Amino acid sequence: MTDEAFRERLRAIFGEEAREHLAQIDVGLVALEQAGGGQRDALFERLLKVLHTLKGAARTVDEIELERLCHALESMLGAARAAGLSATAEQFDLLHRAAAAARQVVDAPALRSRKVAGLLAGQLETAAAELPAQAAEAPLPDEAPAPEGQNEPDAPPDETEPNRTDGRIRVDGRCIDSIRAHAEGLLPVELKLRHHVDELRALAAGIATRRREGVASFDAEAARLELACAQLATGLENTGKELHGVRARLFEAVLETALVPAAAAFGELPALVRNLARGRGKQVRLDTLGADVDLDRRVLGVVREALIHLVTNAVDHGIETPDERTRAGKDPSGRIEIAVTQRDARMVCVCVRDDGAGIDADAVARRAGVDAAELAQMSEQQRLQLALRAGVSTRTEVTSVSGRGVGLAIVADKVAASGGQLVVGTVPGAGASFELLLPVGVASLRALVVEVAGHRYALPLAGLEAVRSAAQAAVRTVEGRETVLVGGRVLPLVRLAALFGTARPGNDADQGVVIAAQAGGQAFGVLVDAIVAEQDLLPKPMGPLLRRVRWFSGAAQLGDGTLAPVIALEDAGAAALAGRGLAGAAAAAAPAPAAGPRKVLVVEDSVTSRLLLKHILEGAGYAVDTAVDGLDAQSRLRTGRYDVVVSDVEMPNMDGLALTASIRATPATAELPVILVTSLQTPEQREAGLRVGADAYFTKGSFDQDRLLATVRRVAGMEAS
Repeated sequence: MTDEAFRERLRAIFGEEAREHLAQIDVGLVALEQAGGGQRDALFERLLKVLHTLKGAARTVDEIELERLCHALESMLGAARAAGLSATAEQFDLLHRAAAAARQVVDAPALRSRKVAGLLAGQLETAAAELPAQAAEAPLPDEAPAPEGQNEPDAPPDETEPNRTDGRIRVDGRCIDSIRAHAEGLLPVELKLRHHVDELRALAAGIATRRREGVASFDAEAARLELACAQLATGLENTGKELHGVRARLFEAVLETALVPAAAAFGELPALVRNLARGRGKQVRLDTLGADVDLDRRVLGVVREALIHLVTNAVDHGIETPDERTRAGKDPSGRIEIAVTQRDARMVCVCVRDDGAGIDADAVARRAGVDAAELAQMSEQQRLQLALRAGVSTRTEVTSVSGRGVGLAIVADKVAASGGQLVVGTVPGAGASFELLLPVGVASLRALVVEVAGHRYALPLAGLEAVRSAAQAAVRTVEGRETVLVGGRVLPLVRLAALFGTARPGNDADQGVVIAAQAGGQAFGVLVDAIVAEQDLLPKPMGPLLRRVRWFSGAAQLGDGTLAPVIALEDAGAAALAGRGLAGAAAAAAPAPAAGPRKVLVVEDSVTSRLLLKHILEGAGYAVDTAVDGLDAQSRLRTGRYDVVVSDVEMPNMDGLALTASIRATPATAELPVILVTSLQTPEQREAGLRVGADAYFTKGSFDQDRLLATVRRVAGMEAS
């Protein structure tokens, strides 16, 4: 290795070591500022040791300004300790600026960063010299001895500093990434081998078929070839199993090597919280739990960036000023908690909570441009998820920190790109929470490979909950949006063929498979044609030119060499909630009706509503009869034939729910489509309507005659004549 290459290698090692020390310094300074008298000596000791080690490392790579800055920080802290004083808030500001300048020298070693470090070193030396004068004005406790080496600038680093004697070694992250990339590359090879085994078995089966069909020339030779193919397929299959075991163990070992403690994502947060709070006139305490939970290096980057945005949001938006908190009966000092927990072998949860004012869901909805009718149909979680949209912020003015509605949108994008989920929670007046559910590692993906209109796609298995046939899931329409009933829940449905623009005319609504999924705290159903397989895949990003493509987060190579797009469940869920490309596509696919006017029975006790519905339907070419309640409708159904029933729910004598149940229980009308139109809007009331057998459900508050007519055509499989 040349001298230049050695110096570059040494600087890389120094940079990694220095960042660890600077993270400890940031945490130590915040802890020292908040500590009581009995804790200060231990904190002083710890900080001085870390600074002394960093100073020695800086000297090794000729970072003279950084060495001087570390020495000035030592002098300042040593003088404060010797004088028995706690630094003022302004002096702590100076200490934090110096620590930030040190980080800048490490991350971007340029003339400007080194000059700033030199200037701050001079200010610290001046401040350290002034401390004895401050001490003379206050009673002094027994003087504590200066730490060993404090007055010896050239002393070697303290040997009591942790030096990784626990069996760990320092390895360049690029080396780990390179090894992991090669280990990951074995997965497509394994999938290809499985595919070749399937092809070989198919060849053997074909030979056997021809031999059984009596092709004379195939008799002897075919038997030999069939046996050879079968034996070779078995041998390859066994080899594939061995490869799978080796690959799995190798990848597990590589992933283990690439794991780092979650504490590495906490480094700059204490100083960030402290400085933001100081700038906003607030008092905020940061607590962290689960620092020893291990994360993949690549996931750690997502966590670190997300935490910066979420903590900034909590301090700036959530935590109130001391006066506001006191008036609300709270502790003047706010609290932010970051908790990292291991959910299972594959997933880790990072939760950020604050005890501030909480999120005003209605204000978020207004800033998101959601109208009152749509807002009334949204659940609390759906309203809160609006805060994750780009450009949505409850602040009326833009500051250097917030107001543009970008931070939370970045968090949502990063979490989704890593295959995770983000759930928002709030208690008005008591705080907000952001729960990030992330994979421990972002390498192979356990996925469900599905087929939609002749194409194959991958659905991340971590976001899937249940599978039902379309007939079992009972596709219904609520508010012009298709829904399915899965596990006792009514879920919005997204047809992937309609979403991707690949829907084929004539598809039966009862054909295919419905998959219950979860993303962004919202459950929904996904309709596909068939499930092909469940397997591990190696997803790759779409690349910079395609990073804004909707519906997909990446692509993975299947065993036959074809690429399967990986579906972004967050995008699919949003489409389901918005009702995009669903009812319209289904209506377009409906079979052409027979000639002649279709008959609709309108059941409504309100004269005004009854006449309105009759006018709309007759204007669209339907023949319409009316009934004033459920009993009247039963009488008409016994004597007449209708293609669809449109009924109110709340009526005297017999309501719409009882009427629907009666229609389903009568063999002659069991298949008659029923659409409920009502003023009831709770999810429980909607579910009650769908449970008794209604095909669609509208609320009068968001009534839309075009959607009503489209639904009539869809559920009855007809067009107005």
